[in-house]
Amino acid sequence: MIQRLAIKNYAIIDHLEIELVPGFVVFTGETGAGKSIILGALGLLTGERADTSVIRSGCERAIVEGEFSVNDPMLKEILRSMDIDLSEGLLIRREIVADGRGRVFINGLQEPLSKLEAIGEYLVDFHGQHDHQLLLQQKVHLDLLDRYGELFGDREEIKSLYQRLHQLLATLSDLQQDESRLEQEKIFWETAVEDIGGSKLYPEEENDLTEELKRLENGEKIAEAFELAYQVLYEQDGSVLAKLQRMMHPLAEIAGMDREYQEIYEILDGVFTQAQEAANLVREAKSRLDFDPGRMNSIIDCLETIKDLKRKYKKNTVQELLEYKEECEDRLRRFSNRAEEIVSIQQEIEKTKQAYTDKAMTLSKKRQQVAQDLAMRIGQELAELGMDKARFVVDIKYVRDDASPLVIQDIPIKMFETGIDRVEFFMTTNPGEEPKPLRKIASGGEISRVMLALKSIFSRSDVVETLVFDEIDVGIGGLTANQVAKKMREIASYKQLLVITHLPQIASAATTHLKVMKEVVSEKTFTRLSLLSAEQRRDEIARMLGGEDQSAKNHAEEMIRKWQ
Repeated sequence: MIQRLAIKNYAIIDHLEIELVPGFVVFTGETGAGKSIILGALGLLTGERADTSVIRSGCERAIVEGEFSVNDPMLKEILRSMDIDLSEGLLIRREIVADGRGRVFINGLQEPLSKLEAIGEYLVDFHGQHDHQLLLQQKVHLDLLDRYGELFGDREEIKSLYQRLHQLLATLSDLQQDESRLEQEKIFWETAVEDIGGSKLYPEEENDLTEELKRLENGEKIAEAFELAYQVLYEQDGSVLAKLQRMMHPLAEIAGMDREYQEIYEILDGVFTQAQEAANLVREAKSRLDFDPGRMNSIIDCLETIKDLKRKYKKNTVQELLEYKEECEDRLRRFSNRAEEIVSIQQEIEKTKQAYTDKAMTLSKKRQQVAQDLAMRIGQELAELGMDKARFVVDIKYVRDDASPLVIQDIPIKMFETGIDRVEFFMTTNPGEEPKPLRKIASGGEISRVMLALKSIFSRSDVVETLVFDEIDVGIGGLTANQVAKKMREIASYKQLLVITHLPQIASAATTHLKVMKEVVSEKTFTRLSLLSAEQRRDEIARMLGGEDQSAKNHAEEMIRKWQ
């Protein structure tokens, strides 16, 4: 339940703070005063999207903050599973910044908007005029039925089977493609395996051959360099090693005389050792030199072959060629086993189809039972809302689909992720008439009452503790408005109910009355909100009745007294 709502620099609201209480809270005021703006701000605390246009003109950011109490044990468990600490309640803060970088805080910690969205659906249930039109859409009727019957768990199993079946059917279709095309591809795969495999490539071969070719192309230069190095280091008279060796004898004799002499000797001894190692390495490298022209031609041919293969098979490296060869070998194996695989997949399709059919039929039977109960419950609710002659029907039928693989009693039945049922709400408001689809017969006032009936039914089992009705009373008046007010009062006995209304019948039934006003100060528009006293409430309802004289005030007092 929301206990406090604070709004700053949002639309035409500069600063507003509301302490909210349990029960039936009504918001009234002239059109354009900002009633829906307040509820729009509340929507931000449940994760609704907002752009910078909601920021009050001349301000850098809009801030909305809400304090919630959580009493429902199931809701507490849900929020704790989302790592929300409820030891000090639940405080949500939303900032909309002019540069587009909004922020969300939950109990003082910055969180992603996605987390607020996940939490928000359990905090407040919004219902406005546009939701009436949603009820007329047949596609939502199945969800409402399954929600009432708590059948979404069954639907998840069916959805999984449906997706698996379509995956299998797609795989089977791929395997049963045009034979001539597959044969052509088979020839291409075989050629690739033969081309790449016949070349006996290894992953680093291209790099190794390139380096070897570079050595061969510079063979004379390399040989001359090695020969000169070896002569200077070892073979010629006065070689580096000979001179170093002559130098080392007298140094060895004086090394023990002084620490500095010893250090000089050790350094030069290291130089002598490294020169010996260098001479040996040069000799070994020189002995391995082989400048066979035939080898160079062979390397050039190999590199050309690799280049041709990469171009032919659109690959960049030898490693990619080898991987493609393995891929082709795998495709050839699959191709050779295609007949067996087709049979195996066909068997899996039949098995999955049977499992889907069994689950869908079981769910369909459950829906038939739930549909009767829901229709009866809605009928009872509608009677309490002044539609005692109405008859509500939840129509469930299968849809024929000649392309469907599912056949029930020799009829191909369309399959859905949700099962095999097409659900639509029917209603008649006049005795003796056959029920027709809700979208064809219901007036605005009737739709309002059907929606309220559904809200009344679902709200008893929902963990959401706050319901918001934004002018859902459009299209009703008189006695019907009194009956709707009574139903709202009933809902408010176990939920916090926030209602925007223009009807005095509904406003008079509220347990808390807030008035929204718009005022202009220094050419700036402000929204103000006040909790009405008993006298102020009487005057506001009199205004809603269309008059401010004593007669209207007396009428307003009678309306309020009726609910006390």
